[in-house]
Amino acid sequence: MTPRKKEKSKRKRGAQQGNKNAQKHGFYSKQYTVEETRRLSADNGETISEIILLKVMIDRLSQEISFDPKTISDSNGNSMRDDHYLRQLNTLSAMTTSQATLLRTQYLIKGKTGDLQTAILTALEELRLEMGL
Repeated sequence: MTPRKKEKSKRKRGAQQGNKNAQKHGFYSKQYTVEETRRLSADNGETISEIILLKVMIDRLSQEISFDPKTISDSNGNSMRDDHYLRQLNTLSAMTTSQATLLRTQYLIKGKTGDLQTAILTALEELRLEMGL
């Protein structure tokens, strides 16, 4: 009898679940600061991930908005005020609205405690009391 070789577990192609190499070497390392990457590393695949990402982007955009008047000239020599800051404010408004929606969704899913199991038990208890059981 020949000794059997230990069978290796089959691995899927690409990064394995839980791999954070992209945060250290890939997209995150090039697009985000060290502090932003630290905040994003709390990613757990839930709604909170999107909320954290929006917070990072809102912080970044709010630091970039400038209300100093800038004028631009068209090909006819007419000058007008650049409204770039208005577009930035519009984007900031949309981002904060999305953040509020995500926060509300998270609250509705997980309840006040942030724990899904506790939220379900609380809802069942409220239903029991409402039905008089």
